[in-house]
Amino acid sequence: MSKGRRGVIYILANQYMPGLLKIGQTTRDPETRAREISRATGVPGDFEIIYDEIVSDVDSAEAAIHAQLAALRVNRPREFFRIDIRAAIRAVQQVCRNFAVDEHSEAEGVEILPELETRMRRWLRREIVSVEFVQFSDLCLLRVTEQPNITSVNAFQTVVDLRVLGNSNDEFGDEMLFNPKRAMRENVEIFLDLDAYSMIMTDLGLLHDEASHHVAHLVEQAKVEPPIIPVWKVSSIKYDMWGSAITDNEPLLRLLRENDSRRFGALYFS
Repeated sequence: MSKGRRGVIYILANQYMPGLLKIGQTTRDPETRAREISRATGVPGDFEIIYDEIVSDVDSAEAAIHAQLAALRVNRPREFFRIDIRAAIRAVQQVCRNFAVDEHSEAEGVEILPELETRMRRWLRREIVSVEFVQFSDLCLLRVTEQPNITSVNAFQTVVDLRVLGNSNDEFGDEMLFNPKRAMRENVEIFLDLDAYSMIMTDLGLLHDEASHHVAHLVEQAKVEPPIIPVWKVSSIKYDMWGSAITDNEPLLRLLRENDSRRFGALYFS
């Protein structure tokens, strides 16, 4: 597998350019690239993404595709080809197989569910069994695994591109909340410090409905910041008086008589 820049090979079509397809590459979101091309003054209408695929070396993959389709290229300085959509997709897929992304070797990941539980406790959805922060050379992801049915081994994963929490147009810039050029632990700490409102507004799927509604109410109606860590105070105490661990422990019973006799009465202390 070639070592180079990860990126996306895309195929774009424009309804005002029948028979022509634009085949190119980007290291960002292909939808962002399509919008940029569509804004050009010489373009009669918007481009639509027909196909896209992530590759390990986007420059080499693009060069190989363009070489293979050279006879169909309309103008050498341009990336437009007179080719059928199906034929274009087959050609791109064939070349991209040589530049497949190997997540196991390219990604660095860490399980952060225990740290989220320490911070957020009862706010997290009970179905979640794993939350993994994954960092590549060019992006950061959150991989959430949930097991809806405790009696079944079937689990489901949702992968979130964490650029939803920052400016996806600023490649490796200061405005990126999770910068892939930082140490992964630094990005993890930034994520663990996220406020709960940002989590629900970007639909990360971590908080259960009751917590989400509570946080939204605090921010949108009460106009206050939700706590970073859920807080509580003990408003009542219930002593379990059954079993030998309590009834045979004379010092503990004496302590309870002295402090809680009004609560329990003679029934438990006779």
